Amino acid sequence: MSLVIMFTLFIGAVSAEEISSDDSLLTDSVNSDLSQINIAVNFEYADDNSKITPTFGVADNSVISQDYNTSSKYYDVKFNSAVASDKINVSVSAPGYLTQYQLVDVNAKSPISFNLLASECYKLGHDVTARADSLLDFKNADEVLAITTAGVPKLNGKTSEAAIDGILNYATEYISYGRGNILMLRQTAVDPIDFCFVVKKGNDLNAAIFLNGNKKEVYLGTISEYMTTSQWNALFKAVGGENAFSFASLANGWNDGVTFDVLQEAAFHGHICEGTLGGYTITKALLQYYPPIKETGNGKQSPGDITSYKVLGIPGDSANDAVIFFLDATSGKTSYVGFNTTSTGATEKMIGFVRWNGQTNKGTIVVMEYDSDTNKQLFEKETGITGDGSLEQLKYNTWWINRIYKNPASLVKILIEKEGLNKEQYLYLVGVEDDDEDDEGHVINATNSHGLDYAYIQGLDLPNATRDNVILNKGSLTYEDFKGIGQKAASMAKDIYAKELGVKIHKDMPNLMVLTSAGYVMIKEQSTEGCWDGLFEELGSRLSRKTLLPDHKAIWTPLWFNFLLQQDDGSLMSIYMRYNEDGTFFIGDYNGSQVYNINITTLNNSALSGGISASAYPDGNYFSIQSISNAWSAKPAFDQIMSFLFHNHACPGVQPGFFIVDYIQENFPLNENQSYIYIANEQYCKDDSLEYILDVSPGLGNYLVQKLTSDEYKGADDLDEEGILIIWDSANNIGQAVSISYKWPSPDLSAYATSESKRAAQIQAFIDLYNGNPNPILTENYHTVAHGDSRWITQEQYQTILAGGEGSSLKYLRGLEDISKEDLLKSMQNNNPQQESNNTNTNMNTNTNTQSNSNVPSSSSVGSNNAQRSYSSVGTSSSTRPISDTSTSEDSPDDSSSESGESKSYEISKKPVTKSSNNNLIYSVVAVLIIGALFGVGYMRRKK
Repeated sequence: MSLVIMFTLFIGAVSAEEISSDDSLLTDSVNSDLSQINIAVNFEYADDNSKITPTFGVADNSVISQDYNTSSKYYDVKFNSAVASDKINVSVSAPGYLTQYQLVDVNAKSPISFNLLASECYKLGHDVTARADSLLDFKNADEVLAITTAGVPKLNGKTSEAAIDGILNYATEYISYGRGNILMLRQTAVDPIDFCFVVKKGNDLNAAIFLNGNKKEVYLGTISEYMTTSQWNALFKAVGGENAFSFASLANGWNDGVTFDVLQEAAFHGHICEGTLGGYTITKALLQYYPPIKETGNGKQSPGDITSYKVLGIPGDSANDAVIFFLDATSGKTSYVGFNTTSTGATEKMIGFVRWNGQTNKGTIVVMEYDSDTNKQLFEKETGITGDGSLEQLKYNTWWINRIYKNPASLVKILIEKEGLNKEQYLYLVGVEDDDEDDEGHVINATNSHGLDYAYIQGLDLPNATRDNVILNKGSLTYEDFKGIGQKAASMAKDIYAKELGVKIHKDMPNLMVLTSAGYVMIKEQSTEGCWDGLFEELGSRLSRKTLLPDHKAIWTPLWFNFLLQQDDGSLMSIYMRYNEDGTFFIGDYNGSQVYNINITTLNNSALSGGISASAYPDGNYFSIQSISNAWSAKPAFDQIMSFLFHNHACPGVQPGFFIVDYIQENFPLNENQSYIYIANEQYCKDDSLEYILDVSPGLGNYLVQKLTSDEYKGADDLDEEGILIIWDSANNIGQAVSISYKWPSPDLSAYATSESKRAAQIQAFIDLYNGNPNPILTENYHTVAHGDSRWITQEQYQTILAGGEGSSLKYLRGLEDISKEDLLKSMQNNNPQQESNNTNTNMNTNTNTQSNSNVPSSSSVGSNNAQRSYSSVGTSSSTRPISDTSTSEDSPDDSSSESGESKSYEISKKPVTKSSNNNLIYSVVAVLIIGALFGVGYMRRKK
């Protein structure tokens, strides 16, 4: 038998792994019948033989069934022969494994054997899990938790979601999506692939941690909030400040019983902290007193860009991420505006909400805050715990968690409640790019957004709003109940496909996808992730296989499931179900059928598509479902799918973000002590994809929104200036600011008659463009990403940009003097002749360690230069030094005590990044004393 390596990219039937260049073609002379082949499949990991169902293909023929014969251990594969030949090309694919092909001689004997090889990414996930099991003994633990960055980060040039499948297949009995005990930390494509496994046994909480794609642990030991100072420092030293607090806060929150909705948001944000929990309590209080009334957009959006609330914030406090996440009020749906408006009297802990009604053109405005000082005083009074270290922060988290489910409103203050907000007042706050009109036809001039302008809001002469008091009682459904809901929905879908299409559904089919609101929405105050395990039980559908897609929805919206079968002719046969709280299901119906084609051909027929929408999708989610379904059928990469899901629908507007992020990472790669900050000026769908895959967000303080008028952001040659990118250098306390521009392609859409089909065609074209494939509607005028207005800026100028640039951040940037980095540094030295060699910055953070760079933007106080996420340790930091051969961390705290009233935090920055197979990123740590008394140190605003 000879082995021939095919250097090709297989984009067909594989689900969990996009096949890489080491796919195998096996050639042998074996017999076959033209109508049936008996195939034995053996997996590299023997345990997978009982866990994974392979998919079979016969070139130029259609496979009509595959049935496993339990006695012979073979699959009986039946197919229709379309081409007469002595040989047929048979393929076998499976999630996490490399597709194999054999040329089968039809005159030889059966059976045919395939020995499938696991992909490198799947091996990584499987092997680190096996290693963690050997160290932590999953079997004898009370519970197990897995935390990983796998997904968007790339291994060998491919996204790494197959590593998650490796975890789940090895630890099927202990870890699953539906149990809510696997968390995917949001990271970028160039970040490392890390794993943290945690076991709970009695009162003990222990962890095994693996960094940078290595299969050897860098840490094994306690991760409990009750660890000693020396134990915390051992964890910190082994894994670095960023990972230490991220893993420890999530593990202890999970151990304390925080619900999955909070854990999922915390994984998006990067950790659990006061701001994360504060944002949750603000959300719950908002829904209690000012529940949603109507979803509205901005008048120019796609049908999916509608939300019940518009959020006004000040980036830098983690609560911003929480409210955006729970309300699905994302920036890409133009539902968040936030830059530094503290000059108006606002504080970082405040968040404003506009409940706008686009039909009446009236709204309610509410400003809330979580009362940090009062809560900390109460915590100290009740627990007797005082201090400013990470261990105290972990205990403070536990105190919050114990209170948020009892009386969340008690942790929140409502500062302003006004109703009768008119359109002009509303547009002043959120911005409007072109002139508009009020109800009487009076012109409202285009205006830049003013965000949380507290003085303006206070001064509005409007009546006080009247509170509702919606009290929702928690239900009693169990994990098994929710699993049963998912399982029943999947079982009904299988029956419908069999009855109406004659298709027998088997597990692990790569052409069957489930899109669902499960995991985001709540049923009687209970999270619904358990449904995922029921879907997997019946269908083998998982996010890590891109066959179960949780659609980001606001927590109060319905629980629904949409099943999609992609057929050989391109049809997308859909079934829609909604779960009702009385335990029944609504099943969509169109013209007497519960299955309907929602592909681009249907979308190109407005009467047909509109009929399906009205009849089968009465919950108003047809656009989200058909757009993501059509995008999924074009086989986008995992990071693109996650962006669509975060945005809650697919549209061409999301996709420029993919190209902009690639452009940023390729043209402005981060060096040591550098970090990204992005200010959105032209705000639309692409901001959600940019936020998700560049790993920036308002809660981290490195994503801001100041919506500008079209006159300001429109550039020459159709290059719109989308926003400002700042690459901040914390060592030198300067930054490079550039405007990022994008020019849209000119697709030929003449073959499409409806807006829905035109959107779907453009989405397909963008996916092809990103994958390097030709597309018939893109023949000329391809898109362009560029940058301009490059300026080297001081911290003072940086702060002015974050505060809106005296009315326009972009106009302010253009007006700055264009000087070189060297001249700027020389000018700063001339202006600070007494500056010490240790780079002390008397304007903000002070550095007592001469080997560390202190000039790190901090979000702990309003107006400070916030460019990196801070991480805390017990005590101050010693000089940085290497840890071990297996660890890339150079972080090293010591045990010295802190002075009274001062907080200690550690700022993590990345050394030069290259896209390589081992994702090797080296971290260095800088110890900083933050001026002012902050409890618990470092609410970790920044990531990079």
